[in-house]
Amino acid sequence: MTSVLEIKMSEKLKAPCGLNCAQCDMYRATIADDDKLRIAIAEKWSRLFGYPFTKEDINCEGCLSGGRLGIYCRDLCEIKPCAQAKGLSDCSDCPQYICDKLKKNREASASYEH
Repeated sequence: MTSVLEIKMSEKLKAPCGLNCAQCDMYRATIADDDKLRIAIAEKWSRLFGYPFTKEDINCEGCLSGGRLGIYCRDLCEIKPCAQAKGLSDCSDCPQYICDKLKKNREASASYEH
């Protein structure tokens, strides 16, 4: 039996920026329904991103899943709304690929420690 953390990437788990949502801490905590993990992530992300995350903010089923979105994915991300405004589900299909928004996102992601 495949564990939740071994989910293969699908279109619904690939964010427009290229992130595999199945590898995201917020997604993993949501799928595992693990409040201890949610609290740990909220504390870590509050330090890293300078936003007061709470455990209630750590609930996301994937960027394009059509389900619950975490506060970052829903309200703070600049990438998804940009892609949607251009009718895209993947930034790599954009004529301006790789834009400043995506560069900034990737720099922040690169500094994130899992």
